[in-house]
Amino acid sequence: MLFNVMNRKFLALIGIAALTAHAVFSSAAAQTAADYQQRHSDLVSLASIFGTLHHIRRNCEPRMEADAWRNRMKRIVELEDPQPAAREEMVKAFNRAYRDAQRRFPGCSRTAEDYAAARADAGDKIVARLMAPLYEAMESYEDAPQIWRGNISPSPPIIDQDAD
Repeated sequence: MLFNVMNRKFLALIGIAALTAHAVFSSAAAQTAADYQQRHSDLVSLASIFGTLHHIRRNCEPRMEADAWRNRMKRIVELEDPQPAAREEMVKAFNRAYRDAQRRFPGCSRTAEDYAAARADAGDKIVARLMAPLYEAMESYEDAPQIWRGNISPSPPIIDQDAD
């Protein structure tokens, strides 16, 4: 009888431990899924911004930025190496935004440039969010190289041309 009582208590403890582990792992899995969804959404949004910028900057600065934004899009796809469905969604977002910008801004104008600047600002925020985990990971290493974070950190020092 004592063995049965102890056996039940032991089984109850195992059950509680299993439920606790399940809750912890489910919570971690849910967070990972949420992080993945946020990253995917950010990448699709960034692809859309790149499509818009590709059209506008190509019209406004053809010598400087003819294919710069398309090349950046290709590089992101290459670096991210997304699943085929995610890749297709990113490419569709880029192309849709490009066509929308073509219709909205057939030529270069102040309105088009202002819109491009606003979209670039939105892109900066997305990039900062995408890069945050890297920045956090780098901060935990003493010997990590310092990463310049665009407008987030102070300007890099000006090099004195006269100094040898």
